[in-house]
Amino acid sequence: MRVRVEHAFVPVTLLVLIVALSITTDTFLTTRNITNVLTQMAILGIVAFGVTIVMVGGAFDLSIGSQTALHGVVSAVVMVETGSIWLGVGAALLSGLTFGLVNGLIVGGLAINPFIATLGTLVLARGLALTVSDGKVVSGLPAGLAEFGRGDLFGLPWTVVLLIGCFLVASYILHVTPLGLRLFAVGGSAKAARLAGIKVSRVQMAAFMVSGLFAAVAGLALTARVRSGQPLSGELLELYAIAAAVLGGTSLYGGRGAVWRTAVGVALITVIQNGLNLLNVASELQMIVIGTVFIVAALSETLQDRGLRFTRRKVGVVTGPSELVLAPDRGLRDSDPDDRPGTGPERVTPADDCAPGSGAAAHELGQEPVQPRK
Repeated sequence: MRVRVEHAFVPVTLLVLIVALSITTDTFLTTRNITNVLTQMAILGIVAFGVTIVMVGGAFDLSIGSQTALHGVVSAVVMVETGSIWLGVGAALLSGLTFGLVNGLIVGGLAINPFIATLGTLVLARGLALTVSDGKVVSGLPAGLAEFGRGDLFGLPWTVVLLIGCFLVASYILHVTPLGLRLFAVGGSAKAARLAGIKVSRVQMAAFMVSGLFAAVAGLALTARVRSGQPLSGELLELYAIAAAVLGGTSLYGGRGAVWRTAVGVALITVIQNGLNLLNVASELQMIVIGTVFIVAALSETLQDRGLRFTRRKVGVVTGPSELVLAPDRGLRDSDPDDRPGTGPERVTPADDCAPGSGAAAHELGQEPVQPRK
């Protein structure tokens, strides 16, 4: 079985790093440190899985870090006011679903660039978190939540159990459900997806809503772990999540990605951070190393794209808009089918405009119609 180089690079790098840290430190492979690494992976991993789903669909979600803080604060406030953990959990999930819907409406419905749109909602979510919490740390949470944050299941911390659960859910959504198939289609080519009858705006809206739910779960896990609502938590979390996804092979342009590879990217970033701490590397030098990792993530995306283009040229695959449709505007009639519920691009049959020798087909090909011989 052949293994693609770009798929094996990050796992091999992670394996080499683990071996190196095991040799250079006495504490890396201890049970306590491994549990610590898994716990550190939890919040970043949950968020990164949601980001991967959005990125596969050809969009970004820069608001995910601020969302984590917002949903965590909302849950903390509700728990303090009502004394009910489950009402707090429901409030966080509803907040995540609502905010994801807002992102989806802005990006998918209004067709605003996702980078600019989610940059705006990043600031919006942070402001809402500070407003809801009155600019303070929300404390006095029910004792049961604190026990959840410290507890474990079969030796695994509950936050790690949530990480595994979110991994399974994200994998199922992206690789099994029809939504996942549509996300790959939309990320690969939104125009081709529209011509295939896919409602692009609805698919992107669904992706942002899933991302919002994952941010809510991450906010709940963070609130349980620190036993308070932190309105300033999650800073730069979105950048780490995007870097983890890109390291795992998710394309910045959409149409390519896998949840398990994102998990490997999350593990690589977390192990690097943990190893630097074990080696007593100064915090400012750690920032330099992590920044370099971000650059490597972007470089890996560029190398993968060049490799794909080289492979296509080598096997003689024609790329470009011409391989998709003959006349992309004919069936749409200058309008987006997403704006017309229940309709899609019209079929053009050979007996209609594309019959051999017909004037319309010849016009589309830039040729004069062939006149019958008299």
